[in-house]
Amino acid sequence: MNRGVVTNDLTQKYSKGHIIIHWLTALLIIALFPLGKYMATMQASEKLFLIKIHAILGIIVFLLTLVRSYLFFKSKRPENLKTGHKINDKLAVWIHNAFYFLLIAISIAGLATIFVGGYVDALKSGMSDLIVSKENIMPLKAHELLATITIVLLALHVLGVIKHYVLTKENSLKRMS
Repeated sequence: MNRGVVTNDLTQKYSKGHIIIHWLTALLIIALFPLGKYMATMQASEKLFLIKIHAILGIIVFLLTLVRSYLFFKSKRPENLKTGHKINDKLAVWIHNAFYFLLIAISIAGLATIFVGGYVDALKSGMSDLIVSKENIMPLKAHELLATITIVLLALHVLGVIKHYVLTKENSLKRMS
């Protein structure tokens, strides 16, 4: 139900740390997802170098998410944006908070994949035949599912920013820049 004109205080900004981590994480996710999909089509012998890059970038996302989670609780942050629609407001908060849990979960599943799938030994030795068949790596299935959910939420997040702009005529990106 529309409750009339909504005005948010866009002078309230996130901390510099939040802003840097937000955009760096977004860029890394945008790079990691297609890289992961591309690697899924390759033979193990063809993708050792890409696995290393994917793992390093994924660990960076994990560490950035841990720091951002800490900042979430320890630093002052702006109030949640209001749209005038209770469901939209709650959905935006849910999606925003879900990113923290998803990025931690996908990182844990990725790390488990590296160890359970024989990737550590393969990367150390350069022998791709040490990699377990992907059908036998249970954490990989979770990692792939969580990656897909993350991309869907990322798309919803971007659509939410656009919808907020359209509904309220406010540029909410000012808070994250």
